[in-house]
Amino acid sequence: MQERRASPRIKIRHKVGVMLSDESVHYVWTYDISLGGLQLLSEYNADTGDMLRIFLNILDVETDEYVRVFARVRVAHTVYDGSEHCFRIGAEFIDFEGDGRSIYNRHLDARLYSRYGQHLGVG
Repeated sequence: MQERRASPRIKIRHKVGVMLSDESVHYVWTYDISLGGLQLLSEYNADTGDMLRIFLNILDVETDEYVRVFARVRVAHTVYDGSEHCFRIGAEFIDFEGDGRSIYNRHLDARLYSRYGQHLGVG
């Protein structure tokens, strides 16, 4: 079965903070990112359907400054990745705080263009 995706995945490692219910932060890494979500690499598993509040420090290509972007994601699937020795957690974006969505989209578009010479085609 061929996978149908609205946007390409870009393999990239970003440090991501996951806000826990006790207000502590657990840090994980991305395996890949896309417009619709990201895959996280974590030593801890999550349950399908869990809602997580995350943040990433990414370059805002309009201001050329790093900013912290907060988002809410829903865990879509998890699998243990033996080659990475951790869980790979697929999460879809539910919403972003403030102008986080537009900052994230610009960042993703710049990464896609620098690697493949094409733009996302989103405004």
